[in-house]
Amino acid sequence: MRWVMLLAPLALLQADRTPDGFRVARPGHVFRFPEDHGNHPGFRTEWWYWTGHLQDEAGRAYGFQLTFFRQASPPSPWKGSAAWRSDELHLAHAALTDVAAGTFQFEERLDRGGLMAGAAPSGIQVFHGSWSAGADRLRFQVRGRSLELDVKALTPPVIFGEEGVSRKGSDPTAASHYVTYPKLQLAGQLRSAKGGATLVTGLGWMDHEWSSNQLDKDQVGWDWAGIQLHDGRSLMAYRLRKGDGSQDPWSSATLVDARGQVTARTRAFRMAPKGTWRSPRSGAAYPLPLEVSAFGETWILEPLVPDQELSADRPGGITYWEGACRVRDAAGVERGRAYVELTGYAHSLKGRF
Repeated sequence: MRWVMLLAPLALLQADRTPDGFRVARPGHVFRFPEDHGNHPGFRTEWWYWTGHLQDEAGRAYGFQLTFFRQASPPSPWKGSAAWRSDELHLAHAALTDVAAGTFQFEERLDRGGLMAGAAPSGIQVFHGSWSAGADRLRFQVRGRSLELDVKALTPPVIFGEEGVSRKGSDPTAASHYVTYPKLQLAGQLRSAKGGATLVTGLGWMDHEWSSNQLDKDQVGWDWAGIQLHDGRSLMAYRLRKGDGSQDPWSSATLVDARGQVTARTRAFRMAPKGTWRSPRSGAAYPLPLEVSAFGETWILEPLVPDQELSADRPGGITYWEGACRVRDAAGVERGRAYVELTGYAHSLKGRF
């Protein structure tokens, strides 16, 4: 493995583009902000992703997810108005977990890029219909309930990976550029379907990732966790899974201190199930709770509501589990909050990204 890691950057330098013409994430990319918060149309896939833990004035807890996806087709000779171009699909997911009620609701939107959905070329400015996200504001609705949140980053952006590249496999195209704000201060209003408003505050997480291939040929999905510890540290970990269920050596974990500085990275960590939750809709069996062992510590991620599965109704849609969790140590003491994403259990993600 050591020699693989030493030779990998050279292999990546030899792969400027995928066979169908999309750019490949390469070492040495100089990140520039706000430009790199914007759209990267030369890459096949891109997403802007927010999650957060909220509570109202009565102490009632909520979780939310808001994700904007951009998926491009191979470059076309289109020369008409940019508002009507049809070589990009935009998908958006929004979800709301009401912990006290034990409910989870979500919505999905799918449109061609242009008038109904898009992203600015610079800065965090993405929208899909009435859903929108900027550097300092989120607005979206889920099944009649709406959230408007003011957002303030508490750390500088964190760049994951080595030499600006987050490698996902031995294939040199299986790589991304990956930028995160692991701690966002949130404050705003949650409105009910009848119009009543509740003040909410909390802590959020934002990811922005762009690539032209997210998975290697033997990988079927991933387990991802964004962990916010009460001591101020943050941990991002993803376990890339092979078809036989084993952990791919290209999986990664990164520890970030309270100031937003990366303090440690490793591929030698462990994610393992502490139980199983089976979906009554898809039949998928998800590894929940999930245990993460890295950097000499162990954390157990327990769902605040068991059923937080986003079930795709449309043909070709992606079904996965994405939800709010509490974080406990091995002794059972609560240490923080997390969001967990589990993909490839209802169906393989090969060829999707």
